[in-house]
Amino acid sequence: QRATMGELPSVAQEDLAIVSLLPSLTEVVAELGLADRLVGITHECDYPPDVMRLGLEVVTTSYITGGTQKEIDDEVRASLAENHSLYALKEDVLGRLKPTHVLTQSLCDVCAVAFDQVERKCARLLASDPYQLLSVEPQSLEDVRQSIETVGAALGCKSEAIADAVGRFDAKLARVAGALPAPLAAGSASPKPRVALLEWFDPLFYGGHWIQEMIQLAGGEYTLASRGERSKVMTAEALAEYDADVIVLAPCGFSLDRCVRDAKSILFDEKAEAHGWWTNLRAVQHNRVYAADGNQFFSRPSPRLADGVMILAEIMHGSDFGQADHWIRLGA
Repeated sequence: QRATMGELPSVAQEDLAIVSLLPSLTEVVAELGLADRLVGITHECDYPPDVMRLGLEVVTTSYITGGTQKEIDDEVRASLAENHSLYALKEDVLGRLKPTHVLTQSLCDVCAVAFDQVERKCARLLASDPYQLLSVEPQSLEDVRQSIETVGAALGCKSEAIADAVGRFDAKLARVAGALPAPLAAGSASPKPRVALLEWFDPLFYGGHWIQEMIQLAGGEYTLASRGERSKVMTAEALAEYDADVIVLAPCGFSLDRCVRDAKSILFDEKAEAHGWWTNLRAVQHNRVYAADGNQFFSRPSPRLADGVMILAEIMHGSDFGQADHWIRLGA
């Protein structure tokens, strides 16, 4: 994680004016008890509900026009190849808000406004007012945990507030660990279910960054990516060779409903190009394919990744953590 700090004198919490340029950071701010200090959020921010009810200014816009997964992928690749940003800052809004803190990231240009654009525009638009630009790049679950501490410290939170937020994250993971089947909890050599998590279907992408840790903590095995490794394209042949016991479909940025629709049209439909090889996969034949809300619980590095671990435990082991509304079993 890295931080680019502006020259900012100590600011009382009641005088904070926070702009969040990432949905996950909006969630972190709220988790720290500072939702009422937010003045600007992104067009993709949708949680928590208390923040959404505040009617905050939206400071970003997207150039992605949408469409099918293949169309979105083509558009993103073309834009990045030409070194074009996928998102833009609304300069008039940012300048008018005069934030004391701007929270962003530079890990992924597909996820948010490019960091160099944020840095450059903040320097120009906020030149007359002191501010702090904080860039947080979590690549693992431990990094997400530390990001709560990093943001909390930057915003002047009391140590108790930071500890409480981190404690809630840790408690969810501990709850999963305590509910695992006895052989798994004891570290037995009993085979764990081999899981494939796909974060895009056309083309196929397997999940990276924190996904390996999440599946491991939920009592599964995941060797498509190691801890902190980026997600990558994979072939149908590689997925077949991996021979997963369980396949979790959690497309980046998509809701559960969109995941189900895309899975049916891209993978399960008899007329789909992928249908032949897809139906030959062992997990598909054994009816162990599941759709999940990737946008809320898997693709954004927020404290709710712990809820994603709960979802995985429910899928793999039949546990009950109250997450049943966020995933569904899919059949042919």
